Amino acid sequence: MDQLEKMMAHYHINLNEQQRAAVQRVDGATLLLAVPGSGKTTVIICRLGYMIQCLGIERGSILTVTFSRAGARDLGRRYEKIFGKSGESQPDFSTIHSFALSVIRRYERRYNRKAFDILEDNGRVLRQIYLEKQKAYPNDSDISDLQSAITLCKNRMADQKTIDKMKVGDLDFPTLYQAYETYKRQNHLMDFDDMLKYAYLLLRKHRDLLRSFTDRYRYINVDEAQDTSTVQFAILHLLTEQRGNLFLVGDEDQSIYGFRGANPQELLHFKQRYPGGEVLLMETNHRSTAQLVAASDHFITLNQERYQKHMITHNAKGVPPVHQVVHSVEEEYRFLLTAVQKEGKEMAILYRNNESAIPLVDLFEREKVAYQLKEHNPLFFSHFIVKDIRDFFMLAQDPTDLEIFSRMYYKMNCGISRQNVAAISHKAQLSSVFDALLNLPDLPEWLENKVAHAQKGFARLATMKPGMGVHRIVDELGYREHLDYRIEHGYREENIHQKLSILQILANRAENQTQFFTRMDELAAILRGEGEKGRPGGVTLSTIHSSKGLEFEKVFVIDAVEGEFPAQAALEDTPEGRKLMNEEVRLFYVGATRAKKELEFISERGKSAPPVSRFIPFYMNETPPEKKKSKTLPKPSIGQLGAKYLKRQHRRKKMVTHWQTGDTLTHRQFGTGKIIAVSGENATVRFEKSGERRLNLAICEEHGILGSGSSLDKEK
Repeated sequence: MDQLEKMMAHYHINLNEQQRAAVQRVDGATLLLAVPGSGKTTVIICRLGYMIQCLGIERGSILTVTFSRAGARDLGRRYEKIFGKSGESQPDFSTIHSFALSVIRRYERRYNRKAFDILEDNGRVLRQIYLEKQKAYPNDSDISDLQSAITLCKNRMADQKTIDKMKVGDLDFPTLYQAYETYKRQNHLMDFDDMLKYAYLLLRKHRDLLRSFTDRYRYINVDEAQDTSTVQFAILHLLTEQRGNLFLVGDEDQSIYGFRGANPQELLHFKQRYPGGEVLLMETNHRSTAQLVAASDHFITLNQERYQKHMITHNAKGVPPVHQVVHSVEEEYRFLLTAVQKEGKEMAILYRNNESAIPLVDLFEREKVAYQLKEHNPLFFSHFIVKDIRDFFMLAQDPTDLEIFSRMYYKMNCGISRQNVAAISHKAQLSSVFDALLNLPDLPEWLENKVAHAQKGFARLATMKPGMGVHRIVDELGYREHLDYRIEHGYREENIHQKLSILQILANRAENQTQFFTRMDELAAILRGEGEKGRPGGVTLSTIHSSKGLEFEKVFVIDAVEGEFPAQAALEDTPEGRKLMNEEVRLFYVGATRAKKELEFISERGKSAPPVSRFIPFYMNETPPEKKKSKTLPKPSIGQLGAKYLKRQHRRKKMVTHWQTGDTLTHRQFGTGKIIAVSGENATVRFEKSGERRLNLAICEEHGILGSGSSLDKEK
């Protein structure tokens, strides 16, 4: 009996042949590709035990890196559970950020120099920079988007050219990013992700500093290697370039954190970087039934960035996956409520986007259904769309509220100017902001008509039920045009659609406007954790990202429609779109492989609903034969939302092609002016009376407020 066999017998460990091969591969570079449910954590722990107890390797010479504190704690607990407390310290389990900080601190001690101070929370700094550069107050969603984009830049080690091309909603990200970097440099600060780059640069520059770590850690293990970013891999390469004892455990088919900088290409290029390295497979899924494993193994062939491997199982056949079609999003939530109430098994409801949980939480709270909400950040309630819709309702209830009106006058598609608002703000008392505007001297007839129309619309809105009110705000009170403007300047249409859809569902459930906004405040408090975050036990609600590593008897994957899953950005037939499509395939695969026994997809199918997700027929093995042979997705379509957007883009491009620098035009509000610069749909115009203005010519033409020469004056 060899040493591994003795260890397994002593600690009652069962390993299959592939697992044993991984445990015994100690020297050199190794990439272990472990399919879902294959026992990768067990292998990592057993390999550590084998190295220490069977081969006599010093535990202090082994560093095991994972990418969250929870992951590091879990590995430590698992090691202790199997091998017990021996009186000696455990091998080192560390996050990559903790390791980077240890590099920086050792540099300070070794060279007697002070490194950068750590900026613990960059939110306050980003808010101030946003206010200075954007001339507006950011909401929590804006700050979160900025933080995510900055993390992405740092982890990708992005150069300036890449940063200059980055799009973050409709923000001027390059300017904000540069201001943020300048602030940190001037104040001798580094943020959480700067630690990685700084540690990498120190190790590369100071070879004796690097040697102090490579002399100590002769063996490096990396858990969840598919989630490793470019800068993290760069650190690992420095640590292992001398001895090459690197053990990477992961699965490129489960790489779903591209938005944080995860770089699965490093796994695909493993043999190029480590020519003497070895790629091992663990292909047996111990979690799921045979039908679910076969369906997932078939589906993941759509991922174009992968090694060839096949997931198998020795589990029972089980039941096939199910596709449930409903006629509305509300019906989807009611269906889930009934299923949770009737079935007593361990269950999870998984979704592509965080905000899909909000209507479920609302419904489960109303019906007192037990649920657990996993890692939800309630940014929805501070989003500009949610705040704007509330402002519309509040102005309808109190048309004298000048503060609210000052926040939203330009979102009503009336052509009301800042000067108009300033003119009525001096009035001591207002019967309504609309009456005050109508009483202004020399108000153009076209603006008078628009204001009068808006006044009537807001009066009707004041008495409406919230469900119908949201519809009126968007489609009849001019807010749609404001959202179109945001889309034209970079904000993704699918994000707007999702926010409005959730608002509409919540509004439809309320009897009156007071009840609607009271409920919104209650839900915000629940999701912030101010009350009980969920009800003990019951179904788990989670994004697929947060469900990684978990398993459930039954899993529902909801919102399985085009534009939602896969996301709209992945449907664009561009290099970036195709790359995103691969990640969407992997995300779908991760969601499906959380199920042990039952898996159910839910899609909405109705007149106004997007098409059913293209992933469903392929997963259910219903794809036409020619598609099966090619094992590729149908050519990406733009989907319903995208089609509508592209049609509008085409129409607007056609509208503005005749405008050129030097042309004279007339604007209903600003009068006559000359175009001094044109860039796509946008133009800089020097008006005779109001100076230079930047206009979106397409939007101006679409709404009939622009003409050539003095044509508008002639119409009057």
